[in-house]
Amino acid sequence: MQAIKNHNLYLLHVLFGVLLLVQWPSVEAQDDSLIKDAQKQQQQLIDKYGLLEQAQWLRSCENMIQQLSLKHFQQCQILNADYPNAYSLAHGVVMLTKGLLENIRNDDQLAHILAHEHAHLALKHHQQAQAMVMNPPKLFTKSRIKKFYRGIEQAADDAADELLVRHHRDPKQIHHYLIRIEKLIKESSADHEKLQDRIHRNQIPDEIIEPHWVRQNM
Repeated sequence: MQAIKNHNLYLLHVLFGVLLLVQWPSVEAQDDSLIKDAQKQQQQLIDKYGLLEQAQWLRSCENMIQQLSLKHFQQCQILNADYPNAYSLAHGVVMLTKGLLENIRNDDQLAHILAHEHAHLALKHHQQAQAMVMNPPKLFTKSRIKKFYRGIEQAADDAADELLVRHHRDPKQIHHYLIRIEKLIKESSADHEKLQDRIHRNQIPDEIIEPHWVRQNM
């Protein structure tokens, strides 16, 4: 992963796993800039990993978007990448990696992942990050970056929890998934630190194993 020397760009890297370096436009063109940058990031990811046309995974993603009424998502794509991650891009595309989908065991886990990523769009987290980069606080320290990141991740988790409850789904099933992928991430990595902040390890129900997910991941 390319080192980020500039603190402003480092903020975006920490927040969203952005893979391209962005040159920010005027405030008036903020939304257009976000969309153009999202399109560039999408193409970079496709060029690097390629897309999987796995019909069952695509159908599961598209059906869940409809069931949860995730109106900001226009398209679901699956990256042929072994690491577990999801990207909600500002132009309405959600990208899930093969490594993510291989570690899902039930529909509630997929529902939470999609609801979490959708919340970043619905709550305008991309715009908030851009605004901070364009007008950073005087003390733009690593600790403030982490605090900002934790705030938006918690907000996205809270929104996902609430949405799943409204749709009579179990929001706690996601923690089994997070614990599982935590083992795949190096202890020293920033991603591992992010997961530690999000995982609930106590008072979670037994994991539900749904046969269709087991069959898809065989």
